Amino acid sequence: MVTSLVTMVLARRGAGTGTTGTGTTGRRSSWDVIRVLAIGAVLLFHSTYWGHVVAPGIAPAPFQMPYQFGASTLMVVSAFFAAETLRRYTGLRWWLRRLARLVPAYATAVVAIFLIVHAFAPAEYYHPTLVDLLGNLLLLHMWIPGVNFVDGSFWTMPIQVGAFTAMAALAYLPAVRRRPAPVLWGAVLVPLVVRWTAMQHEPREWLLIVMDGSGLGRAHLFVAGAAIWLWAGDRIGSRHLLALLTAVLVAQHTHPPAGDSVGGFAIMLTLICLAARGRDWTLPAPLTRSVKWIAGISYGVYLMHQNVGYIIARRFSDAGVNSWVWLAVFIGTAILLGWALTVLVERPAYRWWTRRRSTNATDRADRPNAR
Repeated sequence: MVTSLVTMVLARRGAGTGTTGTGTTGRRSSWDVIRVLAIGAVLLFHSTYWGHVVAPGIAPAPFQMPYQFGASTLMVVSAFFAAETLRRYTGLRWWLRRLARLVPAYATAVVAIFLIVHAFAPAEYYHPTLVDLLGNLLLLHMWIPGVNFVDGSFWTMPIQVGAFTAMAALAYLPAVRRRPAPVLWGAVLVPLVVRWTAMQHEPREWLLIVMDGSGLGRAHLFVAGAAIWLWAGDRIGSRHLLALLTAVLVAQHTHPPAGDSVGGFAIMLTLICLAARGRDWTLPAPLTRSVKWIAGISYGVYLMHQNVGYIIARRFSDAGVNSWVWLAVFIGTAILLGWALTVLVERPAYRWWTRRRSTNATDRADRPNAR
C-alpha cells in the first residue's frame, strides 16, 4: 500500500504549478488542510482512545480513533518548512527564528498546565513536582530519569529543538549544502542500526537516553520533511525520494512508541507530497477560512489539549454527562486555549523577538505552517 501510494504521487509530480510550500503564489490551502487533519488526529486519538487508557476514571468515548500518526505528521510538515526557510537566513539567525516560534508558547503552556493540574486534577492523577516543572522548562524531561512530563504531548519539543539545532549547524558546511542526501540517509540508517544491534535486549540506560532523549529515534521525521522539500525543488529524483520514504516508514515502525500507525502515517506522507508538488486544493470559501484559522492555531492547540482534556473528561464522567458532550467540550476547550495561547503569547512573542519587523511574504511562508 505504501509503495503504491507514494508511486502514484511521484508519477504526478509534473502536474503541479511549479511552486513548493507557499511558493510564489502565496499561502496554499493544501498545507492548512494537512495541518488540520494532523491536529484533528491528535485530538481524536487522545480524547477517544488514549485518555481512557492512561487517565483513570474517564468513561469510554462514543467511538475510538486508535491510530497514532498526527504528531509525527506535524513534525514532518515542520521539517519541510524549516528546510524551505533555512535557505533564506544564516544558520544562527534561522535557529533563533525557530526558537522564537516554539519556546515562548511552550514555556507558557508548561506553566499553565502545571497550575491547571494542581488546581483541578483528581487526587489520583499525577501532579507534577517543581522538579518536573523546571525539567520541562529546560527541555530536560527526556534526558533526566525521574523527571516526568508536565503534559504527555511535550515529548515533541526537545526533539524539534534538537533537530533544528542540528540543521542550523549543518547549514554552515558547504559539503552538506551541496549534497544533503548522505546526511539524510545517515540520520535514518544509523539510529536503525543502533536499535537493531545494541538495543534488542535490555539496552543500557544511557543508550536509551541518547536515542530517545536526543531525538535520534525520531530523526526520520525531519528527514521525511527535508527529503520531500528537496524532491519538490528537483534536487533529488522520484526514485530517491521513494527509497528514503520507505526507509522512513521502516524507522517509524521500528522505533518506539509501539502504537504508531504506519499506514496512517504513509497516507499523510502521500498528502504532503501532493501538497509539495501538486496543484493547490480548492475548498469552498467558508471552509477555507475555517481550515486556515484552525491551522494557524494548531501549535497552541497541540500544546494545551492533552492533560486539560483529560481533566475535563474525568470531571464530566464523574458527573454522568453523556460522552458526546464531554468529547465536544474536550475538543472545544483545546481549540479555545490554543487560540488564546497563539494570540496572547506565540504571535506577540515572535514579533518582539524579531524586533517588530512587519510580516512580509517571507514571514508568511514561515508561519503558521512551519514550526
